[in-house]
Amino acid sequence: MAADGTTLVHVASGFRFPARLAGFTRLKEQAFDPSGHYVAIGYDRPLGGSADHVVVRIALVHIRDMSAHDHYTIMKSAAMAHFSAPAVVSEGPVPFPADPQLSAWRGIFTGTRNGQPWRFSLTTVDYGYWSGRLTAAYPQSRAAEAEQDLTALLPTFRWQRPARPAR
Repeated sequence: MAADGTTLVHVASGFRFPARLAGFTRLKEQAFDPSGHYVAIGYDRPLGGSADHVVVRIALVHIRDMSAHDHYTIMKSAAMAHFSAPAVVSEGPVPFPADPQLSAWRGIFTGTRNGQPWRFSLTTVDYGYWSGRLTAAYPQSRAAEAEQDLTALLPTFRWQRPARPAR
């Protein structure tokens, strides 16, 4: 926990997960590996005045010698498995103008859940020692609003650069 009493800090990487961020609220659901090589934190944001939400899961994992594209390829089927009739909308490399050395890959998909159309995405980033992964899901009918919210969320994490543990 950081000095502010609300920000979770992944000790091994120094990556910070504030309780509130760009209108998103950190979820109580968290996953971690006691060795420090994996952490995943969820965030949620209501969409407008409706019962719909955009849900985001951010993970850091230590993976040796794996590109962002390879990480994406491995995780793609897991991301698609949460929906019926998934289809690729787009996929490809993601540029980071502020840090051109970062390699990232992103896919956007459609599918159905409980008979309702959804949109979801998977983004992977190669930080070197660490790999980052961000998944997001939201109802297709609220895609424009959810994607604006995600556009506001992403830059708040891009300034962070996880550090390699001192061990």
